[in-house]
Amino acid sequence: MKVIDLGTAVEIKDVDLYDDEQCREVGRIAAHECVVFIDKSEDRIDEKRLHDLQLLWGEPSKGFIHKAVAEGRLNGSHWRDVKLYIGYIANAIKDYADTMSRVSFLRDDKNRPTGLFTTGRLDWHCDQQSKVDSQRIIGLMSLFGSEGSQTTFLRTSEAYEALNPEDKTMVDELITVWGWDGTMGAMELKDPAEQEAMIYSNIPIDGMETPLTETTATGRKGFRFPNYAFSHFKGMTREESLEYRSHLWSLVNRPEYVYTRDWKDGQIVFMDQNITLHARPTNVQEGMTRTMVRNITYMNKLFPGNDPVDYVLFDGEKVPYETFLDMVDQKKLNEYNNKKKTRSELWLKT
Repeated sequence: MKVIDLGTAVEIKDVDLYDDEQCREVGRIAAHECVVFIDKSEDRIDEKRLHDLQLLWGEPSKGFIHKAVAEGRLNGSHWRDVKLYIGYIANAIKDYADTMSRVSFLRDDKNRPTGLFTTGRLDWHCDQQSKVDSQRIIGLMSLFGSEGSQTTFLRTSEAYEALNPEDKTMVDELITVWGWDGTMGAMELKDPAEQEAMIYSNIPIDGMETPLTETTATGRKGFRFPNYAFSHFKGMTREESLEYRSHLWSLVNRPEYVYTRDWKDGQIVFMDQNITLHARPTNVQEGMTRTMVRNITYMNKLFPGNDPVDYVLFDGEKVPYETFLDMVDQKKLNEYNNKKKTRSELWLKT
């Protein structure tokens, strides 16, 4: 196995991804390096192997709202749209839905979506950015139709280390408060209704909190940068928060911290979700067959003690999942009933 430095990423060559011990070593490298590229375009692995090799690293990771809906913990007519969408996505990968989904524009023969993030560009983001959690790694593998497309990755640890003492003290103390504004920042998704399941997984209730700085399982420190769905920093006004965020972004969003992958089918990137952002500059449009598979796990088998958390940080409190799910359920029910009331009133007027 050979590890090549790519700047803010590494490439691993001469690795057998059907060898469990080599795969564990890949996981250890991914936990620290945060962005790992492996070219398997000539000797591809399949979705099952990607799923199984990451389970060597840690427990399955799935959006906790998605998981609660899929398992029936969140149920009822007000969850029907989300449940259907999750079912459509899961149907494309069937036995691996505990960790895996596809990213694709393609639809099945009944015109149902087979993947997430169907069309458009994706601005900088990470998985479930509003949820405090232990380190998670996404394996993103190109299946077909990927040539000519890109994904960019931004590891924030170098920017953190380069901060002046004043900024470093500031960011070490800041708490990000998340809030959904309905825009997804600069993301250009063309099917917002179909993305509701994903949106609810990320920001189900305004007021969720995370520390601005986080660490990997190996102790590498960086930012969970709030690029979209940002409300404010705790203790600051929104105006002050936006001004400081802009200042911080000018220090983070620099070419020397970005790794760009020009895809070929069969290639893989493993990427951290705690201190690393990724984006899709490619404008995926109708007719494109670009299809990726997205697999996500924790790292707690390789790094004991980095287990999934069982709470949400909300309004300064650690709220247990079960309590928080009740809050989310009530919010969703209220929204559903309000929509029904509005439709009824419009019908009566006609």
